[in-house]
Amino acid sequence: MASEEVLRKTLKNADGKPFAKYKGITNNFVLEDFEIFFDDVQNDRSGHTDVRVRVPMRRAGFPEDTRNNASRTVALRDLIARRFWETSRAVARSPFPKMTGGEVFMPRPGQEIVERFSVVVTEFYVEARFNVNLPCDGGKVNATAAEALIFDRIASIVSESMLYSAYKPSKLYNHLETNENADYIRDKLKEKGLAAFIAEGSVLPRREDDLAPLVDAESFDVLPEYECSFEVPNGPPVRGFGIPAGVTMIAGHSRSGRSGLLDAILAGVYNHIPGDGREYVITRAGAAFVSSQPGRAVTAVDVSSFLPGARSFQTSSAHSAMSEYAEISESLEMGSDLLLMDDEYSHPSLFRRSPVDPGSDPVTVPEVAGSLAAQGVSLIISTNDASVFRFADRVLLMRDHRIVGTMSGGSEAPCTYTLPSDRYPVSRNVSYEKARKEVFTGVAAIRTFEIGEVKLEVPLVPIFDMAQARCLAEVLAAARDLMDGTRTLRDVCETAVREVYKVDFEEGRGMYHASVRPMDVAAVLNRHSSMLMIRKD
Repeated sequence: MASEEVLRKTLKNADGKPFAKYKGITNNFVLEDFEIFFDDVQNDRSGHTDVRVRVPMRRAGFPEDTRNNASRTVALRDLIARRFWETSRAVARSPFPKMTGGEVFMPRPGQEIVERFSVVVTEFYVEARFNVNLPCDGGKVNATAAEALIFDRIASIVSESMLYSAYKPSKLYNHLETNENADYIRDKLKEKGLAAFIAEGSVLPRREDDLAPLVDAESFDVLPEYECSFEVPNGPPVRGFGIPAGVTMIAGHSRSGRSGLLDAILAGVYNHIPGDGREYVITRAGAAFVSSQPGRAVTAVDVSSFLPGARSFQTSSAHSAMSEYAEISESLEMGSDLLLMDDEYSHPSLFRRSPVDPGSDPVTVPEVAGSLAAQGVSLIISTNDASVFRFADRVLLMRDHRIVGTMSGGSEAPCTYTLPSDRYPVSRNVSYEKARKEVFTGVAAIRTFEIGEVKLEVPLVPIFDMAQARCLAEVLAAARDLMDGTRTLRDVCETAVREVYKVDFEEGRGMYHASVRPMDVAAVLNRHSSMLMIRKD
């Protein structure tokens, strides 16, 4: 630990010298209003420097009731990260004139309120983790610009985002209370016998970039006879439509909004910021969207409830229907208690048998839906297929992005579904090498991940921003040594997530990470063709 005077002197001594002299500031310095840590200083102007800023809580001034439970603390960290990102874009988006460097980077948050490791809040301090590009002039240290970066740009960002006085209390508490209410509703869903809940006034249609509701979209309303409500910790009761556990069919003509409702239900596994339109669209945390993905690998998956005798189905390139049967089993293996399906993304044979020779077809999803429901697994299926109607507990009729009526389905349940047993992954055949890296995992796109040279797509998992995607990639690396055949897939993914969170929180390495679900990590591992899965039953 060093003083502000030492920092200024170090920069002055390096002024005009080769860029590598910036390495001299690798330390933590106590400034007037905050402490700054230069954890990993870039070697040249093409790199980035990892920085942390820590403001004592007595200076930050956030009241105890902004962080007195886990829900509020997560929301406070999320809000500070948003304000830090916004302020850095305004204050330090561009390099200094006539030189390179001077920018400040933090990942852009999405619409979801999730645990963001770019910000940490404790009873003693508020800490932000971010990158900077140190300024240089022709490859030489520029001490004057470096001081302006630290004492002007970063100091301005800190004062605008990490101090309670920078916020309107009404906006801050609205963010915290919205998150706390949403967590409360989710915790009560099972007790109320619900799979999901859509609040009255929600706006479900989305803008193309998914960062806001569609302009002029109609809000969701509920007919009085279908209304339910939740008493919440903050504010009046939240009224809306509760989708009961069991088998639910969503029907409606083209563009009625049934697929949009299902998308909102999937997004409801996470909470959303005020103004998003889906603040109180709340779904059970274990929901999984099941879809067809032809060409994906399947390894030792039990699909015997659909194809009798196929207790360990395996292929390097599954056809459409088999990929979806496998995904159902994989989701249930990871503990999912709600399956979402849309006929737009599903193979028709999952919903109905061939009229020519129905006895030769696999068992359909509707035929086992009642058995799944009896074992605590609900289904919500968006379709107009009559075969689904025969087996549904209820049908929701959609028109103009709202539920205009309900009716009872047939509720037939002719077939039994046996929940799959655990598999034990072994990674010894999986190559994590890429170029000169022995272990490489990365993000090629928001839902496309890399393990070594292999790219794996998980098109419909609820990963909504790059911080979540980067965290998932890090978890994939942490899972490598855990997959030795002694742990179940679920245990591997849950343990790897905990390990990454621990390192992110304690060692300050999580600036690009936000929380992910273990079941979404498993969805990536399940698609690797070289993964060995051992069954012990």
